[in-house]
Amino acid sequence: MKTLLTRSISGLIFVAIIIGSILWSEKAVLIVFAIISGIGLYEFHRLYQSQKTFNLSSLATALIGTTSFISFIYPIYFLNQTVQQGLIDSSALILVLFVLYALYQLWIDRSAVIVNLWLLLFGLCYVVVPLYIGVLIHLTDENAFPSLLVIFILVWTNDTFAYLSGNLFGKHKLIARISPNKTWEGFIGGFVFTIIVGALLDKQLFDGNSFWLWAAIIVSPAAVIGDLFESLLKRKNKVKDTGTIMPGHGGILDRFDAMFFALPFFYLWHIIYKYLESLPS
Repeated sequence: MKTLLTRSISGLIFVAIIIGSILWSEKAVLIVFAIISGIGLYEFHRLYQSQKTFNLSSLATALIGTTSFISFIYPIYFLNQTVQQGLIDSSALILVLFVLYALYQLWIDRSAVIVNLWLLLFGLCYVVVPLYIGVLIHLTDENAFPSLLVIFILVWTNDTFAYLSGNLFGKHKLIARISPNKTWEGFIGGFVFTIIVGALLDKQLFDGNSFWLWAAIIVSPAAVIGDLFESLLKRKNKVKDTGTIMPGHGGILDRFDAMFFALPFFYLWHIIYKYLESLPS
């Protein structure tokens, strides 16, 4: 009971910080996401330090995360919209490095120096770039109701109903070797309810063009993949949680794992939607 209460209070504080910053001001979002970048990169490299794979200081990586995020965002925040859009589009290409690193980690063996460089670069791509994309979505948003907040709502809906559905009906394991607690029933429950919320948001808050319905269809599995990928990293490095900053939840990576994949996938859907809109009817 005490653990549940601690987890609930911690989760509510986290939600309040995220929602409060999004509704308060753009600068508040910048500050919160910059802090999250620093803590997230710190936790990421602590994973590999636990196996003595990564040799840079954890404090140094935290500072790198924060300053990298600010370096990405600061010029964008003060540039005109055309340049902003070009830089936003180009940022998606950075995610290719993520795939290259994954292949490297699986198949190639190199010296410690190269490993350190790759881990540093991968950490930036895995943690900082998705948060960077999230803030840029917020800075260039033209909707009255913040799109960034809607993405969080969709991810939280997916997480909540996947957990409830899995507990109530879960029998068939999703990928047992990575995350033994996740089931297909949980995945389906989260997916269905996320779509319902996306459709309701389309109808109640937006113009009913099904943009958020389709966004929900994309964000839900992306969030699950993000969750599974972080579970794989933890299992590989033999740790239960990435940190202790959120009692009952673990670290920043444990709470943002789904968002690290949901934000880039949502942005790619946004690009596709804009392109489809530009086509002659």
